[in-house]
Amino acid sequence: MKYKILFVSLLISSMAYAQMKPVPFIFGPKVGVQANSLAIENNEFNTTTKLLFQYHLGVFARFTAGKFSVQPEAYYQTKGATTESPEGKHTYRYISTPVILGYAPIKGLTLEVGPEFNWALNQGWKKNGIQQFGPDAKKDLGFVAGARVDLLDMFSMFSVNLRYSHGLRDVYSPSSDAAIVPTFRNRTFSVGLTYNFSEYYKWYRKYGLKKKK
Repeated sequence: MKYKILFVSLLISSMAYAQMKPVPFIFGPKVGVQANSLAIENNEFNTTTKLLFQYHLGVFARFTAGKFSVQPEAYYQTKGATTESPEGKHTYRYISTPVILGYAPIKGLTLEVGPEFNWALNQGWKKNGIQQFGPDAKKDLGFVAGARVDLLDMFSMFSVNLRYSHGLRDVYSPSSDAAIVPTFRNRTFSVGLTYNFSEYYKWYRKYGLKKKK
């Protein structure tokens, strides 16, 4: 419940600065923070998880036509969680390539959905003693849903993304004496910031240095 309240609060506060200046093509860097967890199914031993806070960093491009947009992205991120009974840390490093479809129902606000393709960088990695684990699966597929808010005036080169990613595949296969082997699926809530290079020219014309007469 507290994460839903945080999501709504950030969305409402950001919308106060929203605008709509459609540009056919935008590109730039993307950075953000995220809270990761693991959904454990067939959890016969009642293993509990704690949130793992990490970051993501990469690039994006956005193609817009009217109220609709397509935004392919490529970035590095870390997913996973910490577990208890047994105690351990699951650190899943990925190169992710989501393709986000957007629809703008009102000015400055775009609703987003799309698939997220994840490619593991540390498949099968384990560190004894500290009990740290990488994913067993080479690939992960997730479904992303969220919203983008385009900021106003002097901040018009920036957009804020609020997203939830729902992993669809089992990414970890622990050895277990359970009759049914548990499955681990990624869950992630993220807050990201994008810098829109295509907006720089318009920003500079309005707020850049003025020539002295």
